Amino acid sequence: MNYNDFVGFDGNKELLSKDFDTFDSEFKLRQLFLHLSNFVLNSVCTFSKYEQKSLAVLPLKIAFESKIKVLLPQCNIRIKPKNKEFNICINSTNIINNYTSSKTKKLIIVNSKNLLPAAKLISHCFINNKMQLLIDKNLLFHEFVLEKLRKLHKDKEVKDLADSISIKQKDVCALKIYTSWKNIQRKNPNIQNEVDNAIKVINKGEFNQVYLIYPKDNDFTRHIPVFVDELKYKTYQIKAIPYSLRSIIRKNI
Repeated sequence: MNYNDFVGFDGNKELLSKDFDTFDSEFKLRQLFLHLSNFVLNSVCTFSKYEQKSLAVLPLKIAFESKIKVLLPQCNIRIKPKNKEFNICINSTNIINNYTSSKTKKLIIVNSKNLLPAAKLISHCFINNKMQLLIDKNLLFHEFVLEKLRKLHKDKEVKDLADSISIKQKDVCALKIYTSWKNIQRKNPNIQNEVDNAIKVINKGEFNQVYLIYPKDNDFTRHIPVFVDELKYKTYQIKAIPYSLRSIIRKNI
């Protein structure tokens, strides 16, 4: 398996981005992952600011095991209410029992008709009887930028287009944004694929502004304007833009 595009953990092996902005320690990189994972796992669980900081001192595998422990039901048996059907969620029961029996041989009976949060999280990160959670880092960055833009531009229409993001406002030229998690060097940015996408979008005529957003890094702190001969007779704007993730650390201090 090619791990280059993923962050997370595979058993005791942690996949953390290296040499990235001010995220220069395992603690900060774990904190970053726990924060960003909220955007992808929000229907399953979320890590509070306190948890992001307190659990970042632990390897990610143990951090997620700790989160599962918090979510597990505290009681195995619930008394059946009068005149109400007792519904056991077989799916939840099997998932939780498989996970807990692999550790303590203790069975837990779950009587909820809905899949419990603990069972949901287990199904995401307990695979083939081992802890594993690998998430595409480009997806994490896309979701982070999308959420930030929605908060910054509440008066505009911010749309998630899966491969990109658009920002529209009445009587203002629409803006299209491509996100990508890669390390950019000013003198050799290596962004030709993204520039090619921008050219196609501008040639179609719906957008004349395209921003290419990447994580801010020590060598990439300012916008890089991109000029293309193919578009020299058009009114357009293409920029490579650094986007800071440092607020994640500041918010948790």
